[in-house]
Amino acid sequence: MRHSVPLLHKPYIGIHLAFNSSIQTSDHVQAPDSHHNVADVAFQSQPSPIEPKIADVVVLKNLELANDDVQIQALELIRTKRLFTHTSVVTAPKAFCMVIIQSTGSPRLNKHLNDHIFLSHSHDIEDGFMNLENESAVIEDDRSSSSSVVHKSIPQRSKDGVGVTFSEADIQALVKESKNTRVTSEVECYLQNIVTFLRMHRAVDGGINSRSTKYFKRLVTCLAPLSGLDYVTPSLVAIAARKVYPHRIILTVPERDRSLQYGSELAAVKAMLEGVTPEVVIEDVLTAVEAPL
Repeated sequence: MRHSVPLLHKPYIGIHLAFNSSIQTSDHVQAPDSHHNVADVAFQSQPSPIEPKIADVVVLKNLELANDDVQIQALELIRTKRLFTHTSVVTAPKAFCMVIIQSTGSPRLNKHLNDHIFLSHSHDIEDGFMNLENESAVIEDDRSSSSSVVHKSIPQRSKDGVGVTFSEADIQALVKESKNTRVTSEVECYLQNIVTFLRMHRAVDGGINSRSTKYFKRLVTCLAPLSGLDYVTPSLVAIAARKVYPHRIILTVPERDRSLQYGSELAAVKAMLEGVTPEVVIEDVLTAVEAPL
């Protein structure tokens, strides 16, 4: 399962995954389908004089199953922060974040919407879901094992929210610090080399567009203050590459491999590309590009 995580720099933090809309004035929200537009399913106004508002964070599920018209409306919400209903125009907050959750193996999002998604995060089901585990069962399992030495720790949620959420002041401070983050010429060259190697990788079809490179640079400068630094390190560049590019990379099919023009056997190319994923491509590039000291 893939899911997205919000970043702190731009309102359009989407992700390449599955989802479920959340609106402040909605009593019940359904996932969009091919017969509804985003305005119909993401917003249901109440019969009251109170002006309807869109939530600061909208979580969407199954958007990839909707038709292109619905997905384009989601794109317009990201770009303009406005949602058109049958009777009015609803405006999103200035600090607005859209999160899209998508299961592995599901269809790709519309290419224009996918291009505006800031970053993606992949969560393997084998890693478990710590917040969904039965705490009492975990304790019982530990107590029942006489050979157990290391006991599982149970995460405790803060009752007052301290340490769990970012305040608006925290976000503004991080945004300000990200604008003052220093990027040396060596790190800038390292970043550009990663982009070049991704574009030239034989498993990548269609290259890497300029918008993804812009998001790549932006995320690099955002990660520095989150790590307590005022400068960018090569390790932060590698982290950013693993978040910005996985949902953007389109893998080539063996029949389109460039080496076929020079006499390569199709069977050999198929064997070479078997098991290649966007994550494998990114790791391959990060291994090939020499990081600055």
